[in-house]
Amino acid sequence: MSASTRLLTTVSVASVVCRNVHVAIFSQEVKILHMSEVPLKHLFIRNIRKSTFVPEALFSTYLNLLESISSPATHQEFNKTIMEPYLESCYVLNDTSPIHEVPVNIGDDIVLSDGEDTSRSDSMDVDIMKECGGSLDIKCPMSKQDYKALRKWKRFGKEKLAINSNDTFVLRLLSFNILAQNLLETHSYLYKAHDKRALSWESRKSLLFQEILQADANVICLQEVQNDHLGEIVKPFRDLGYAYLYKKRTNDKEDGLLLLYRSDQFNLVDHAKVELYQSGIELLSRDNVGLIAKLSLKDSPDTQIVIATTHLLYNPRRNDVRLGQIQMLFAELERIAFIENTPTGARYHPIILAGDFNLEPYTGVYKFITEGTFEYVGKARNLEPAEYRLFCRLSNMLIPPRLYVTDSCQHYNILKKRLRGEGDGRVMLENSETKELHDESNSTNDPASIYKKSEVDVKTSKCQKIELIDGNYASFSSGRLVHPFKFKNVYQHADRYGNPEATTNQGKWITVDYIFYTEIQPFEKYTLPTVEQCNLFPTIPNFTVGSDHLCLGASFKLQKKKH
Repeated sequence: MSASTRLLTTVSVASVVCRNVHVAIFSQEVKILHMSEVPLKHLFIRNIRKSTFVPEALFSTYLNLLESISSPATHQEFNKTIMEPYLESCYVLNDTSPIHEVPVNIGDDIVLSDGEDTSRSDSMDVDIMKECGGSLDIKCPMSKQDYKALRKWKRFGKEKLAINSNDTFVLRLLSFNILAQNLLETHSYLYKAHDKRALSWESRKSLLFQEILQADANVICLQEVQNDHLGEIVKPFRDLGYAYLYKKRTNDKEDGLLLLYRSDQFNLVDHAKVELYQSGIELLSRDNVGLIAKLSLKDSPDTQIVIATTHLLYNPRRNDVRLGQIQMLFAELERIAFIENTPTGARYHPIILAGDFNLEPYTGVYKFITEGTFEYVGKARNLEPAEYRLFCRLSNMLIPPRLYVTDSCQHYNILKKRLRGEGDGRVMLENSETKELHDESNSTNDPASIYKKSEVDVKTSKCQKIELIDGNYASFSSGRLVHPFKFKNVYQHADRYGNPEATTNQGKWITVDYIFYTEIQPFEKYTLPTVEQCNLFPTIPNFTVGSDHLCLGASFKLQKKKH
């Protein structure tokens, strides 16, 4: 076939058949009853499945149509058996109509050119709808095949990947908010437009397992893992050789974070279960948590990496809360990832940070994560300028100094021990699992009495700058945060044409889930659909996607250290 030959697809052939059948009927001077092209295409597709020889299928379609037109009873039966189920499977007339995923199956994909696969990259149903004048706002079912076409593992760049297993370890990570069933049922008003059959835990669980296991990741970060579902979620992974860490959200919350890793490939060196709730502090009164694991390679114990996952506060208006939560999480991340101080600064192990951050790209907290600095003083709670809302402006203090977390996202006591060799390096954060500190500190009118030799004034909200050694300072309440990591993002939040990507729908399709990394090289990512493609989805969860979030994934090259 020459390069100029137009490729044929099932849909394009069906379009030609429709036009030719109409012409043929007209030439026979048969009285034509008005019919949409949709059933003609459906009829042709059914015939071509019986015989892949196009002329024969076209002729069969022509005979079927003549028969249906010559007999009114047959014509009615044609409309009933072909048109109605097709429309029911393809259109949603209002927000409360259930969506039944009964996709048209056209059989095996057809390859008509030298090695070029003409399988559907977009939904065939959507193509037909467009040709029939349908609106893109109408939701159509998306089959698993169509979903897979949008979610592929794609390599960065075009060069061939060459990995020497003696020097390099391939780490594949998957991050997924799987939607805790108790949260779905508690907030059922959010899922009124969904097919109720797709919302059951049994229906969703099989889809979640299928997508997670197909990724073949050796590290898996899950958010919204229901506490009383933990056993059944963990079991298939344990059978496959995964070990895990779990951290439930604090107080009365019944879901949490799950971090799984291949125990035949990694050793757990250290970990932290971070509680972002700290009693008596309004900004930190939410029950979000973080989970951090330091892993070493089984066949190269000196090669270590830190993996962290979190699920931050949802409230869209409270970016200030999320900023404080990140400050807390980064202090623990800094403690776990630290290697040594050098003349040019501290060295850290490679870090991957993944999860549901509940914030959109390029907003304040995102900028802080990716740029390493953010000035919050004078901003509104959403971290945007507060020109006329003086009463909502943030002060110079974000979190109080009694937590001993500096504005550089470091634990003061640990920093002091590193630089001065003083103290026990104690973390001054409340933790319900380890029963740390604040039950004691809150019972006294003088919290500073617990730290008799401390230079930190825990009672003041004024800016403090304390010199630890020559040229090294610890600051509190300065109105500005910095952190020592150089995080990059696996995803660029838009395709090569500039169309924005999305990970969930919060009234509209947006991105709130991320995989950040530092000191490690990504070479592959699990592609995300664009907002335009997501608008063609049925509401999620559905019979193809098991959660109200889309999962993220990336593969990294981790250089092994030589002995």
